[in-house]
Amino acid sequence: MRCDSVHSSRYERPMADGFIAWLPALQFWQLEVLFWLAAALSVWELPRLVKHLAAPPGAWAAAIASGLVALALVVFVAPRTNRILYDELIYQHIGQNLTDRHRAEMCNDGVIERGRLQCARAEYNKQPDGYPQLLSVAYAVAGVREVVAWHVNNACTALLPLVIFAAAMLLFSDAWAAIFAALLSALMPEALLWGNTAAVEPSATITSVWAVLCAAWFVRSRRTSALVWTAVCTVYACQFRPESPLIAAIVVAIIWTGAPDEVRRTQVSVCALLAVVLASPLGLHILAERRQPWGSTGDRISLAFLWNNLRVNGPFYFSNIRFPAMATAFAVWGVVTHRRDGLTRVAAIYFLLMWGTYLSFYAGSYNYGADVRYSLLTYPPVAWLGGLGISALGQRIRWRGWPVAIATALALQFLWFVPLVHAVGEDGWAARTDVADARAFARLVPADGLVLTHNPSMFLLWGTNAAQMSLAATDEEFVRTEITSQPNHPVYFHDNFWCAIGDAVQSGFCRAMRSRFVLEPVAEVPERGLRYGLYRIRGVKPIPGVAAPPALLR
Repeated sequence: MRCDSVHSSRYERPMADGFIAWLPALQFWQLEVLFWLAAALSVWELPRLVKHLAAPPGAWAAAIASGLVALALVVFVAPRTNRILYDELIYQHIGQNLTDRHRAEMCNDGVIERGRLQCARAEYNKQPDGYPQLLSVAYAVAGVREVVAWHVNNACTALLPLVIFAAAMLLFSDAWAAIFAALLSALMPEALLWGNTAAVEPSATITSVWAVLCAAWFVRSRRTSALVWTAVCTVYACQFRPESPLIAAIVVAIIWTGAPDEVRRTQVSVCALLAVVLASPLGLHILAERRQPWGSTGDRISLAFLWNNLRVNGPFYFSNIRFPAMATAFAVWGVVTHRRDGLTRVAAIYFLLMWGTYLSFYAGSYNYGADVRYSLLTYPPVAWLGGLGISALGQRIRWRGWPVAIATALALQFLWFVPLVHAVGEDGWAARTDVADARAFARLVPADGLVLTHNPSMFLLWGTNAAQMSLAATDEEFVRTEITSQPNHPVYFHDNFWCAIGDAVQSGFCRAMRSRFVLEPVAEVPERGLRYGLYRIRGVKPIPGVAAPPALLR
């Protein structure tokens, strides 16, 4: 552990300016209040909700079976891997910051002391912090471990069919529609594939559906506590992805359509005001990050992207390549047969909002890298509408065996997608390999060592002290305090993915490290023409005409 006076004095210093300096702490407390309020209200309302549903035992058994099917598929068929690097590790590391430091930010220069993170330089991240907060709760129970994020997403994937079922029962009062909505949600190939990653989308999906469940329960019960539950869970669901706040519009539409007489009541106005107050830190987050380029060097949002995204994201639901076309056909039939029902129209609007929001985004195509994950938030309304379509078809068939026949057809269709769900794929292989090698490198670093890397988040998550490589390349104080003044203190250079790509700035930091410091190889791994490595910094290379500090030449 780096516990000497020089190091200890450097940690837990505020590094941000303006309102961003206090926003990370504010968001921690906001998210904690939201989570525990939502949990307490869920414990209070769920028994009444389940009792009100009065679903046949066979319907509940079918919904639970769908959840178990989803769990089995996501655990035993979908490979456990990362698919959107390095975002998945950053989310987990922010969760580590929330657990250890009570701040919603990531650390660019930190140490692990007595099992807890301490940070000298922190950075406020552009992504909402609902998922890291959910992880932080799991970390508080199971410890800060990378596997926890996979367990959380596995659980989200397995529970989603049950929540889909309950919401469908409240929205449509149709047991067959609810049963098949649950089954459809359990057999979405991309949802299963992403359910065994550490990405945010599985949790963003289920929290959005949970908000819909709360709203549907208020429409049925008209209870004030159900309305408060709806407000709290909706605000919490808005915290997961940039498009997640759209779920608030769906919740409003459900209440407006299902309980129009309640809209003018004082309790609705009060709960709306409560929701605005609870959501205000998210508004400040959006304000702080409004100029974030999101990886684009040009326009982020433009109608110029509309056609290219539309020609991919439209056929996606009909091509039967990554999404079951049978589910789409049933959903279309559900809209046609229930087009006069207001809540069915709300479900269709839910799909259109979540689908359409990325059509004008520069990286909004489902074929753009791993951005097919954006489609996951559109699956719940497809499942609900598909369940309605199947139920309507069954009523027209008038054959007692139709439920078994359709369930069998859905299961057989899913076999088409098993190779897709089972494959790791080549997308992002270089980054995935970099992370795998970095895990091995982390085991070679002693407890008092420090790794200079582009991705300190992942090393800190693994319990290894780390800092941004750019500090050694640009910050003379950092070089003096961490390297030149402590020749016996082990510092390492991580030659990684960002050193090999064509980004002049990021690869420039690596060139600066190689030209400035004496490096001793610790481990090197060649990968398809690339090379990842870990090197011990043994000293500063002498500048012509300037003598190097004697201690560094040992």
